[in-house]
Amino acid sequence: MKKSKIILFGLLCFGMLLVSCDKEEMPNNSTESGALPTATSSKNIPGQYIVIFDESKIEPTSKVLKKRSFTNRKDKATALDKISEESLNKMNTILSAQKLDLSNVIDYYTNLFSGVAIKLTNEELYELSKDPLVESIEYDIAIETPTIDTDSIIGDIFSQIHGKPQTTPCGINAVGGNLDGSNSENWIWILDSGIDLNHPDLNVVRDRPFAKSFIGASPNDCNGHGTHVAGIAAAIDNNIGVVGVSAGAPVVPVKVFDCKRSTSLSNILSGINHIWQYATPGDVVNMSFAANFGQGCSSNSAFVNSIKTMGRSGIFIAIAAGNANDDSRYYSPGCINGKNIYTVASMDCDSNFSSSFSNFGDNIDVIAPGDKVISTYKRRGYARLSGTSMAAPHIAGILHAKNGKLPTSGFVEYNGVKYPIGVIDN
Repeated sequence: MKKSKIILFGLLCFGMLLVSCDKEEMPNNSTESGALPTATSSKNIPGQYIVIFDESKIEPTSKVLKKRSFTNRKDKATALDKISEESLNKMNTILSAQKLDLSNVIDYYTNLFSGVAIKLTNEELYELSKDPLVESIEYDIAIETPTIDTDSIIGDIFSQIHGKPQTTPCGINAVGGNLDGSNSENWIWILDSGIDLNHPDLNVVRDRPFAKSFIGASPNDCNGHGTHVAGIAAAIDNNIGVVGVSAGAPVVPVKVFDCKRSTSLSNILSGINHIWQYATPGDVVNMSFAANFGQGCSSNSAFVNSIKTMGRSGIFIAIAAGNANDDSRYYSPGCINGKNIYTVASMDCDSNFSSSFSNFGDNIDVIAPGDKVISTYKRRGYARLSGTSMAAPHIAGILHAKNGKLPTSGFVEYNGVKYPIGVIDN
């Protein structure tokens, strides 16, 4: 039987909650069993797909340059651009041979895998799936995260300036304090809802092409989540607001979530593709989101493979375990295991497991404070939030401050599993 080219990604229910799966109506002239999807999820975006091409025919830049190391971001991007141009031409040739309208391409992926996000009719999907240069096809997925549970809004920057000194959050003390990250050449990439570009307590890399939005024109944060995450990892050690783990470290907004923290799989893949374009070994990526696959991580998905490839390249990745008080192996990206990839559970500042929300299980690598964490927020403000989203950037900050090392000291035990506590030093 011919190998199926279409990964039933919809069956994995890529959303924040488990969803029911119903049959999708496909062309009735299918002659090859298993070559076309037979089911879909209510989270699938109708008519929108991720097409992955055969790497042996169209090599991604990560494969072509796997033996080269870059310390200069622009040099790396220039080298990647030359390879990407050839890949784009090859992909367009394949799509044009199928008589597909290239204006329906949502984005191209040339770095961690070779593929496109594209709108297709059922007939176009069926014909494209038979192309020998197509390795697999996945459903594009709508991802909706819960509304931020804001314990409290502390206020804007002006209230911090007038009569209120800088605060050291208890989470910083719980991981052993902070280090100065302001002079580091390594960056912390925040794959999230953007960052408040004008927050005076953050060292934001605003320059194009590094700061990037795949939701609207600006990487400025209209939600607050990304700014909060950035502050935990890297708020400046000054006389206002709060201080982060790697204080003053450069933080780069890669905006893939909108003001309500909704997005799509294709947008997240675009963000990861972008980070790879400019990140150099020693950089850190924070991914404070979690989606329920229902069946664990798919080893064949472009998303999972992209993150593993990034980790193998010397980029460090901190991932939120998820907030469903469930086994983390069912939630992506937290279920992903690989070199330089760390899935983070949440504890409070007294080293108690955050059992009211934090995911758990053998898949967890480390634990950090995520309960009632005060940090920077949108509109030059501050807020107190809870979640594994807040735990992950503590680890991102440690990884940045310690040049990729992750010391631990002691552990938190929950349901018979011991979770090592990430610290600045042990």
